[in-house]
Amino acid sequence: MSNLHPTKTLSALVPRYVTRFACVGAACEDNCCSGWLVTLDKKTFNAYRNSTHPELKPIFIKHVKRSRATNSDLHYGKITPEPGSQSCSALCEGLCAIQKHLDASHLSNTCFTYPRQTRRFRGQHEQALMLSCPEAARQALLHADAFDFVEEKVTARQDDMVDGASAFGMTSAAMNEVRIFCLQLMRTTDLALWQRLAILGVFCERLNVTLANAQHAAVPALLRDFAALIEQGGIVDALRDLRPNHEAQAMVFSTLLADRGFSTTSKMQADQVRMIGANLGADDSGQTTAESLVAAYTRGLERLGQALEQAPHLLENYVLNEMFLNLFPFYGINPFDAYLQLVARFGLLRLILAAQCNNDGDLPDANALVNAVHVYCRRFQHQTAFAQRVNGALHASGWASLDKLYGFLRS
Repeated sequence: MSNLHPTKTLSALVPRYVTRFACVGAACEDNCCSGWLVTLDKKTFNAYRNSTHPELKPIFIKHVKRSRATNSDLHYGKITPEPGSQSCSALCEGLCAIQKHLDASHLSNTCFTYPRQTRRFRGQHEQALMLSCPEAARQALLHADAFDFVEEKVTARQDDMVDGASAFGMTSAAMNEVRIFCLQLMRTTDLALWQRLAILGVFCERLNVTLANAQHAAVPALLRDFAALIEQGGIVDALRDLRPNHEAQAMVFSTLLADRGFSTTSKMQADQVRMIGANLGADDSGQTTAESLVAAYTRGLERLGQALEQAPHLLENYVLNEMFLNLFPFYGINPFDAYLQLVARFGLLRLILAAQCNNDGDLPDANALVNAVHVYCRRFQHQTAFAQRVNGALHASGWASLDKLYGFLRS
């Protein structure tokens, strides 16, 4: 059998949780073969259309279609589901018939790669996982050492590798120093998570100004100054009196949440959607008052702190994964907009977790909290347009300034 998509074994920098991940196959509670359109690169599309395999050929004839909306070879075709189903038509008893009857080299780039993302940056490879995968979320969010970084052998396809290009006029070496500082800051465990996020915001704002003024040579001094301020405690003292704005958190993030919409065919996702609405005070029509919303959110936050004792690294590790996966703060329009997106995603997730905790029964256990994260990531974090709308909405409504964002950080 031909090797349709050759792979390379590479040495890559990975968070430790990546080394522990393995697909659980048919045991997955919300598998990636359902609820998403399976896209095909041109090479895979042609191989499927020309296949003579007796069990696969009928599936390919009926369900492998050309994607006419794009000329991209990476998104050349698609596998359509059976009518009335949201599952891939090649899915059989929870397992992929293509991989079973052919091999992994005949999977599309999308199917072979997910949930992994491999990047080339500064002549080095990096890999992280998308937390929309339930097993990836468990491994990333529940372990204290999940974000110890190690060198590991990974397997990747050349065609599906992301290039981390230089940005904002910075050298890749300078970018890497900034990334290391940001990641180390978020792992400074003697600071509360909200304090780390607040300091990160000040830093991104200063970095923005520095780069906008073409003062790239001043970036190393900026890093040293912030490291000294953190070590001396001055910047932490300045943040001590910041108070949370629960009303703004509830109103702003529930509005952003509603903007995405909630239609889904996944039972797990549908159950989460119903729970969020009901626990935030919505009636059968999905409506709630501002007063009920804020009260429900505030009570949920009070119980969330207790629930997180079962998963004490969950929020911190979520933020770290976002940063490492997305080359933070070097994506988006500028470093401060990257920070704005990070805070928006953090706030949306916290709203969902608080809603999950606002009940009269038992608190959610660690697995339930992780499931809420993976459903959130699946619903909201694969939509570039949604992320852009969120940033645009925060700018347009006046919530994009650092002084306003501070009210979002503390629970």
